[in-house]
Amino acid sequence: MSDSADRRRLLLVGTYTPDSEPPGGGAGIHRVRFDPATGELADAGVAARTPGPSFLAFHEHPPTVYAVGERAEGSVAAFQVHGDASLTELGSAPSRGGSPCHVLVSGFTLAVSNYADGVVGLYELAPDGTIGSPAAEPVTHSGSGPVTDRQEGPHAHSTAALDERCLLVADLGTDELRVVRDGEQTGTVVLPPGTGPRHTAVAGEYVYVAGELDSRVHVLRWDGDTGTAEYLGSVHATGEEAAGKSFPGEILVHRDHVYVSNRGADTISTFAVHDGGARLEHVANTPSGAWPRNFAVVRGHGDEPDHLVVAAQNGGELASLRIDPATGVPADTGHRVGVPDPVCVLPVPINRIRRAGER
Repeated sequence: MSDSADRRRLLLVGTYTPDSEPPGGGAGIHRVRFDPATGELADAGVAARTPGPSFLAFHEHPPTVYAVGERAEGSVAAFQVHGDASLTELGSAPSRGGSPCHVLVSGFTLAVSNYADGVVGLYELAPDGTIGSPAAEPVTHSGSGPVTDRQEGPHAHSTAALDERCLLVADLGTDELRVVRDGEQTGTVVLPPGTGPRHTAVAGEYVYVAGELDSRVHVLRWDGDTGTAEYLGSVHATGEEAAGKSFPGEILVHRDHVYVSNRGADTISTFAVHDGGARLEHVANTPSGAWPRNFAVVRGHGDEPDHLVVAAQNGGELASLRIDPATGVPADTGHRVGVPDPVCVLPVPINRIRRAGER
């Protein structure tokens, strides 16, 4: 690792813990230091001991991290981020549903997706970063899908913000994107039966959906005036048919490429974006470690390259991939750091937080 500690970035890693559901070997929210010049990773200890923080979100003003507590009786907790990279818990609240698996900050609203019952809990965020009063009644849903062992009912897996008033809920159980505006569900976008939408990425008017059950990436064009979306088609998430063998997890847009993690194939797939965003072309698959879940882009500054840092859950490690600036394809740097049952990777601007605290 470089001697220049100021250059290193802070990554917070959400894990499964012995008291989460499902259980795992993590201790809570772990810290990892990342060298953006080389892609090297270093263990920096446990930032907070908390049950099942399988997904994390960051709010910059004030610097606060929010973590779900993935258990049958779910919760969400807030943590103040200090300049020394320590966390102080500010309090917690019920997730308003069962088995929360995703949390999103949109403006000063916190959205918590509950997998077990499909409920989305919405909270206002106080100026000091604490979780305030409920922003609305819990957003519930009903329905099912053709994959009977996974789609017996609604399963809210994530939310994505179209703007500060409108969210899309990826419902794996009902093959829908549920449209939530100002705290109320106002419609649904229907996807092909058996899609199993897990996560979505928004890039302008285009929405890209990772289908966990059909191993495809679906493309839609959002119309903000009507609050609906036009379905444009899909491509194989690994470049070939892999339904039932590979299960897409996270999906991100970075510059002019879309990236998808594939559990089973154990790769990150790269897609080039064409026709202004309307069409995806599979470019490459990059090995990423066993059972890649969430991953994050760590942007380089100046001459530093961009990287993807991947939580390889079954491998018990984070993997560092360098993005080729010419092709957009990530390549394995060979750098790893062990973290038990990692699920989520969250870059936190610790140097900015430190400088702000010194003023």
